[in-house]
Amino acid sequence: VDEEHKCGGIQRYIRVPLMEVQQLQLEIDALHASLEKKGFNSKGVKDVFGREFSLPVDEEHKCKKLSLTQICCNFSNPHMRAFHTSWFGFFSSFFSTFAAAGLISYIGPDLNLTAEDKGNAAVASVAGTIVFRLLMGYICDKIGARYGLGVLLLLVTPAIVAMIIPGVVTNAGGFIACRLVIGFGLATFVACQVWCSQQFSKSVVGIANATAAGWGNLGGGVTNLTMPYIFLIMMSFANDDIATAWRLCYIVPLALHLLGAAFVFTGRDLPDGNYRELESSGAKQKTDSKVVVVTGITNVNAWILTITYGFCFGVELTMNNVANGFFAKYQGVTPQLAGIAASMFGLMNLFARSLGGLLSDYCNTRWGMRGRLWSCWIIQTCEGIMCLVLGSLTTSLDAPYPTTMTQVPAFVNLPAESWRVAIGAPYGWTPLNGNGCVSSETVLPCGSKQIKATAELKSCLQTQDTLILVQDPPYGTMLIDGVNTTIGTSNADTGLPNECISHANLFSVAVIIVIIFSVFVQMAEGLHFGIVPYVSRPALGIVSGMVGAGGNLGSVIATNIFFKGAFRTDVGVVNLGGMIIGITMLMFFISFPEHGSMLFKKGVLKYDPQLVKPPADYRGSDQMDYGKVALMQGHEGKSAKVVPQA
Repeated sequence: VDEEHKCGGIQRYIRVPLMEVQQLQLEIDALHASLEKKGFNSKGVKDVFGREFSLPVDEEHKCKKLSLTQICCNFSNPHMRAFHTSWFGFFSSFFSTFAAAGLISYIGPDLNLTAEDKGNAAVASVAGTIVFRLLMGYICDKIGARYGLGVLLLLVTPAIVAMIIPGVVTNAGGFIACRLVIGFGLATFVACQVWCSQQFSKSVVGIANATAAGWGNLGGGVTNLTMPYIFLIMMSFANDDIATAWRLCYIVPLALHLLGAAFVFTGRDLPDGNYRELESSGAKQKTDSKVVVVTGITNVNAWILTITYGFCFGVELTMNNVANGFFAKYQGVTPQLAGIAASMFGLMNLFARSLGGLLSDYCNTRWGMRGRLWSCWIIQTCEGIMCLVLGSLTTSLDAPYPTTMTQVPAFVNLPAESWRVAIGAPYGWTPLNGNGCVSSETVLPCGSKQIKATAELKSCLQTQDTLILVQDPPYGTMLIDGVNTTIGTSNADTGLPNECISHANLFSVAVIIVIIFSVFVQMAEGLHFGIVPYVSRPALGIVSGMVGAGGNLGSVIATNIFFKGAFRTDVGVVNLGGMIIGITMLMFFISFPEHGSMLFKKGVLKYDPQLVKPPADYRGSDQMDYGKVALMQGHEGKSAKVVPQA
C-alpha cells in the first residue's frame, strides 16, 4: 500500500519450499550480523520520529556495537554525538578544576598562600561538587543529562573569569572561593555517565562509560602537563610579570568551557529524541521525583559503590591536587618537569579506564555480574598495593617537612657546560649569597623552589634564564668568599647529614611507579561504572549521582586526613594505600538477586538490596513504551504511525 494505505499493485505469488525460505532467512540474518559488527545499521532502524540511526541498535534503540573506528571517527547523532560531547564537556571541567595545581608554584608566592591554604583550596575544589553531583543525578532523571551538563559548564565560568581579572583574587580567601565554584563543574561527570548509559546497550556500556569518563578525566593530566608551559607563554605577553601571567593562563579553561557547552547542546537526550518531545508523544513516562529519589537512596548496593568509588576516583582527584607539588618540592625539579611527572597520572586515562570497561564487559560475558564484581575488587586492591609502594619509596629519606623548620641559604646547581669551564664562570652548586652573588633567598632543609632571577642575579650566575630553581645542596664543604664553608643541612634529631629525597635520584623510579599506580586507579573507575547501570534502572541518575559524589567525598576525606600537613606527603600516600585496601573489602557485601554476589551464586542469598521498591509499572527515564506512541507527524512532515523498530 501507499502512504494513504491504498493498494499499490498486484503481484503473482510464487510458491517457495519452506526449507529454502528458512535458509534464505538465515543467510540474511548472518549478513545483517556481519554488517552490524562493522558498525552499520543494515536494517535501517529508525527512531520514533522516522530518523534513521547511523549505528546498529537494540530493541530499545541503544547502540549495541562500539568499535575503535566508531569511537575515533563517528560523531553522528544521537549515540556518538552524546559520547563525544559528554567526554569533552567533562574534560573541560577537569581541566579548569585542576589548572591551579599546575600553577601552584607561581600562585602560592603571589597570593602568600600557606601550606594550610593550599590544602584548603584543594579540598574546596572537590568538596563543593559532592552536593552538585547528587543534584545532577536528580537533574538527569528529571530533565536530562544533556541540559545538566551544558548548563553547569556555563554556570561556573564567572569564577574562571574572576581568576583572570587582576585585582579580583588577591588572597587565600578569594582563591579558595574560586576553586570551590570552579570545582562544581566536576558534577558533569554524572551527566557524562548517565547520558552514555542511556545511549549504549548493556553489552557495550562498560567500554562506553569507561572511555567517555576516562577521556574526561584526561583533563587532569593535560592541565598538569600544559599549564606550566602555558604559563611560560603568558610570561612573554605579561612582560615577565608572574602575577599577570598565571591569571592569563585561565583564558584556556574559559575557552574550553564555552566550546564544551556549545557542543553539548547539539546532542539529543535519548536515542529517540529529547525528554519533552518524547513525553508529549507518550513514548516516555514523566519522571516522578519522589519515586526516583526514594528508589535510589534505599538501594544498599548504591551506597557500597558510593564508598568504594571514593577510593579510586577520589584517589585520582587527590593525586591531581598533590602530585605536582610532591614532585616539585620533594624530588627537587622545576614546576615544568613536575607537571610532566604529575600529568602521567591523569594521562593514563587515555586508555586505562577504557581497559577497565573492557575487562568488566569481558568478565560479564564469561562469568556474569559476579565476574564484574571480582575484577573490580582485584584491580582496586592492586591499586592500594601500588599506592603503598609509591609512598614507601622515599619514606626513609629526609624531606622538606615540617614546613615550620628554619630556612637555610639557597643554592643553584648550574650545569658544567664547556663554555662555563673555559671562561671561569660558576658551575655546579653555587651560593646565591656569596662568591660575588648577593641574594637573601632561602629554602627549607632538603627543599627547593623556583624563583624569578633579578638582573643582578642573572649577571652573577651568568645566565639568561628568567626563572631558576634554587635548592638546599647536598651536605659537604666548599669555598665561599675564600672561606671553607659547610653547605647542606643536618637532621635535627640525629645530627647526621640529611639524605634528601631531592638528591637521591629517585625521580624516574617514582614516575614509573606513578604510571603503574595510575593504570590500576583508572581501571578500577571503569570497572565501577560497568556495575552502576545494573543497580537500579528506574533511578539510574540518582545512583550515578550518589556514586559520583562518593568519588569526591573520598578525595575530601583523603586530603583532609593525609595531605593538609599532619603527615609528610609520602607518609600520607602510604597511609592512603592501606585505607584503599581496607575500604575495597566492602565489595564482598554487594549482591544482586538476579545475579548473585562475589561469594554466592544467584538464589543462595534470600536478600534484596532494594529496600524500597518502585511501583511495578514505573519505568526508567530511558525506557520507552512504543505501544503508547500515537499517530503523529513524521520527521519529514509526512504522516507516519510510530511503531517499534526491529
